[in-house]
Order: sequence, then structure tokens, then C-alpha cells
Amino acid sequence: MKDKVVFVSGGTGYLGSAICRVFHQYGARVLFSYNRNEKEAISLSESMPGSTPVCIDFANVSQMKQTIEKLYGSHSVIDILVNNAAVAQIMPLPLIEEEDVDHVMDINIKGNLFLTKYIVKGMIRNKKGSIVNLSSIAGVRILDVPVTYAMTKAAMNGMTVALAGELKRFGIRVNSVIPGLLEGGVGDGVPEALKKDFVEHCTLGRAGKAEEVAEVICFLAGDKASYVNGQSICVDGGI
Repeated sequence: MKDKVVFVSGGTGYLGSAICRVFHQYGARVLFSYNRNEKEAISLSESMPGSTPVCIDFANVSQMKQTIEKLYGSHSVIDILVNNAAVAQIMPLPLIEEEDVDHVMDINIKGNLFLTKYIVKGMIRNKKGSIVNLSSIAGVRILDVPVTYAMTKAAMNGMTVALAGELKRFGIRVNSVIPGLLEGGVGDGVPEALKKDFVEHCTLGRAGKAEEVAEVICFLAGDKASYVNGQSICVDGGI
């Protein structure tokens, strides 16, 4: 990772900040996006000398486009993109309204798709790059989770295989990571009964740590995974 430039979306959250720190520890120059958490973004950046926080509203595609174009003005290369930004709404299907679906889709699918579009243009110019999408166990297992979150996370796996095929001729690899239940972040909102059920069915008998997922992401993004493409890797403790 030495001297590579990585862009991590949703960098101030539980998993996002761990991803940023692991890349930084391996020598990468870290750029990360945030939306409202400016205080957390500044604090995270100060803990990683040379990193750059970038304010992006994932629901505003035109603002995103302008921000990435400006970013490429000061960074000729972005070697790695980690699509981590996501939101979740704990709401049963009978109560979901159209605007609720639009909000989750705008961030989790549309936002990540267009961020990839704008960043991948530079990767195509440089004929190299690596993209890692963050999916979730919610998108591949029968779990008591919000349907909007689950379907958008499943969509990230579809985006992964489609882009792996489309971008192969430019030397760009695309993979996804599927985390299981983690100790923090989205895991904080999981009812205790469901956490207990997960642990009972997990071969390792515990929830995961953000750093454990981040290490796998870093490996997939790097040159040592040069023969891994279009894959969805589960990091769930063995469910």
C-alpha cells in the first residue's frame, strides 16, 4: 500500500474509520468522505497525517461530480476505491413509504454507483485500479433486518460482478466484502436476542471487529490479490 492513494466513502463511521486507519497503517494516502460529521472527520484526519477528508452529500449527484473533479485536480491518481457509505432504516414493510425507499436507494445504490463512475474515470485514464464494495450478510442470508437495507446490500454484489466484467480491459479489479454482525456500527442497532442468535450460529462464537473486516478489504484492494476479481468474500465468522 505504500504511496497508493485510496478513497473510502463513509469514512467516519465505525467500519469506515477502521478501513481508513488500516490503509493508513500500511502506508496508503487516505482520502475519505463524510457528510454531516465534520468534527469526527477532522479528528480522524488528524490521527492520520497526510489524509484528506472530503465532504460529499451522496444524495446530491451533481455536487458529488464537482467534488470528485476538483479532487482529481490535486490528485492525479486514485488507485483504490472502497464503497462503504450506507444508511439503514429500521422499519417494517407495511410502514414503509416511497420517500423512505428513495432515501436508502439514493445513498446505498445510486450514490455509490455515481461515486464509482466519477472516480473510475481516472482509473481508466491510468489503466489501473481496484474497487472494493461493501455488501452485508443482510443481503445474502435470511435475517430479521430492514428489507430496504438488505436489498441494497444485495445489489452491491450485483454491481461487483457487472463492473468486474466491464472494467477488466482497463486493468481494474472489482470485488466485494460481506461482513457479518460486527461489535459496533450497524450492529449497535441489532436487538440483543438477534445478536445472541447470531453468536450461537457463528462457528467462531462471537461478533466481528471492524479491523478484521478492514484487513480483508485492504488485502483485496492490494497487489497481492491481483488474481482475485468479481468475488464476494464473506467475513462473518462462519455462518
